[in-house]
Amino acid sequence: MRFLFLTLLSLAIALGLGTYSAAWMIDHFEGTETVVVGPWHADRTAGSPAADPYAKARQARSGNLTLGLGEGVAFRARVDSQGAELRRECSYRLEGAYPPARVATLAAYDFEGRLIEAGNERPDHLVSLNWMREDDNSAVIAVGPVARPGNWLATVGDGGYILALTFYDTPVSTDSGAAPIAMPHIVKTDCQANG
Repeated sequence: MRFLFLTLLSLAIALGLGTYSAAWMIDHFEGTETVVVGPWHADRTAGSPAADPYAKARQARSGNLTLGLGEGVAFRARVDSQGAELRRECSYRLEGAYPPARVATLAAYDFEGRLIEAGNERPDHLVSLNWMREDDNSAVIAVGPVARPGNWLATVGDGGYILALTFYDTPVSTDSGAAPIAMPHIVKTDCQANG
């Protein structure tokens, strides 16, 4: 009886620790092909057969469709350029260079991958075809709960979130990393409770 108990206990511990370690790796390991540019992170191989097993498991668990290799690349940021967590009640400014792409989109998501819907006809996603441009063709984008002139992405509520900047038909998705990737800085402009 004691042998059976010890065997079952060993199996339970092995299965529990194995499941926990696999779930932890899926949540925390970004992958071997992750590109990091300032606060932005992207896995260029996430939608390809060459993706690592953890990236494949992450995609299977989330149920999100990914871009294939050569179709585009999605960059995500959980922190601003100073390393502080992005907060819905704070306002930010995206400024600086963007990689070349046919089209780019910007949206905010909660940590479960759901789009943060601003409601009341407030913009909860932006498409580069509609961005207002500066004289040098750059685009400055405001993100936050308070309306701003120009390009503005609305956030509502409070708590952390993820900014997703996706580039479609871009050389960034397939290049070898020989040239540096230009990505915008995320600068906090103010932080206050939503009204």
